[in-house]
Amino acid sequence: MLGIDPGTNATGWGVVECSGASLQRIDSGVLRLRGERAEKLGKIFDKIRDLCAAFAPDALSLEQSFVGSNVQTALRLGEARGSVMVAAAGAGVIVHEHAPASIKIAVAGSGRADKRQMQLMVGRLLGIDGSLASDEADALGAAICDLSTTRFDAEVARAAASPPATRRRRIAIGRGAGRR
Repeated sequence: MLGIDPGTNATGWGVVECSGASLQRIDSGVLRLRGERAEKLGKIFDKIRDLCAAFAPDALSLEQSFVGSNVQTALRLGEARGSVMVAAAGAGVIVHEHAPASIKIAVAGSGRADKRQMQLMVGRLLGIDGSLASDEADALGAAICDLSTTRFDAEVARAAASPPATRRRRIAIGRGAGRR
């Protein structure tokens, strides 16, 4: 699973694998961006394309956009997200989007977790010694959320596909019923 935290100044990324109940970070980092806007968006596109080629993820996980108080910031974030989505689509990788609160709940247990809590919990869940950049932790958190959601959905589908358990009750009828 490839998790991405897009931004026009810094884009976090992280690759996480799931084996049973165990999660493992394969690789992660932050792409620091400089230059004109179009150049930055091109660098994001190239990085995501390269990550998809290098790791062949089943899917890419991305935080859903939200409308903040600053319209210009929201537009820039949308452009960065668009670069990520187009690169993933070009590589044939499915994009899953998750609400910010869903990612925080999956990682920290609270939809209102702050950056520091996310960094700490991502580190604990993945057994990472040392600190993580906040953009890197957010990207890994998006991957963790998607893997958790996928695992849950698979369990629900498996339960729905299996025949319902039937119980047989033995009812004592006749002689001796009700006697002690």
